[in-house]
Amino acid sequence: MAATLAAAMAAAALAAQESPSYTLGGEVEARPFARYAGSGNFAASDLSYGQASVLGLELAAAGERARLAVSTEAAVLSGSAAADAWAAAGAATYAGLDSAGLLLVPAYSAAAGPAAPPTLLEARIRALYLKLDFDWLSLTAGRQVVKYRRGELWSPTDPFTELDLSGLSPVRRGSDALRLVLPLGATGAFDLVAAPSAGFSRGRYAARLSGLLSGVDAAAIGYRDGGAGAWSFGTDFKVDLGLSLDGEALCSIPDAGTAWVRAACGADYSFGDFIVAAEYYYNGGGATADPNAPGSHNAFATLSWKASDFLAVAATLVDGISSGSWTAALTASLDAAQNAELGAYARCVYLGTASPAPWIAESGLDIKVKF
Repeated sequence: MAATLAAAMAAAALAAQESPSYTLGGEVEARPFARYAGSGNFAASDLSYGQASVLGLELAAAGERARLAVSTEAAVLSGSAAADAWAAAGAATYAGLDSAGLLLVPAYSAAAGPAAPPTLLEARIRALYLKLDFDWLSLTAGRQVVKYRRGELWSPTDPFTELDLSGLSPVRRGSDALRLVLPLGATGAFDLVAAPSAGFSRGRYAARLSGLLSGVDAAAIGYRDGGAGAWSFGTDFKVDLGLSLDGEALCSIPDAGTAWVRAACGADYSFGDFIVAAEYYYNGGGATADPNAPGSHNAFATLSWKASDFLAVAATLVDGISSGSWTAALTASLDAAQNAELGAYARCVYLGTASPAPWIAESGLDIKVKF
């Protein structure tokens, strides 16, 4: 709804300005991989192969006070990649989750059962918004990423952003929303966001006050999720003392039921060609509050090394302490040519003893070309 409104407003806003500038870019990505999923006995039936081929396009038009941005993504998935997308669509269907405008061809059908088609097409509009920027306010309407996050991975006070962990690195997907930002001095802002639904009372709304105080970048937020029937109030901060520290906490109070708290704290530090970061996340609301980290206690750590001007290596660990699951990954990225990147990765996932196939090991390539 908001994305459509943005497109309608854009033509009139840009047409009223002289000589708007246009940019068009994109990225082609191919990710072939091999996977083992089983109990540790290494049967041939536990081995599989997958391929994801992705095309992303970005178009932007900017005038003196207005900017229109469109970002689209289409992916052809086969083998295990298609099975992953099919399972995710089924989980969203049964849980009533928002697919964020995802088009899946063929469309998911519960009658088809768990067996996925051999090939799937996924497509979505990642962003479509119009931004009007004045000295005393900015107004953005359409599909956009409302960036409130502080943490490296988890961010309880970032309620409008959907975290997608299906790829090699976390991707934050946007919301159809209307955002009004009023600057307060050089470093502060009062931020109002509305993501309405068909019924006004079931929409999502937030007010956030942020600013820099004695070297601490801090904010407070109030949030209403009409669909879930809950109010949330939280605060977050980030400070750089050589060692960069961040923290946030959010208390959610449902209209009926018991309140819960989610909180995260983290740190990152760079020395030479290395960057190390760690984060702890407490999720008091379980899977209802955060399906990506249903356990109460979670931890994340990463170490990255820029080996040269062309080669970067990173190791990460995500530990669901309470759930007994964990993920370890090693990635390497090489700038093979101008606008071309060649990556390789290996990761191991343990889902816990409750899973019939608790062990997943995967290795593959990630080839990207930008234009």
